[in-house]
Amino acid sequence: MMYYYWKEKGMRPSVFYNMPIGERMVVQVFYEHEIEEKNKSRQEMKNSETPIFPVVVV
Repeated sequence: MMYYYWKEKGMRPSVFYNMPIGERMVVQVFYEHEIEEKNKSRQEMKNSETPIFPVVVV
């Protein structure tokens, strides 16, 4: 999870570990939700008859 936040969001591990416990729990739940959404999207692309190519906007 920390690598994901470092790579995708630019959040340093020290920022995460210095958060209050409640805020850390919310961040973890948001992370899990985002991963579920990405997995669902990937699964839908696999099941699609029309090829869809994912694009990452930088």
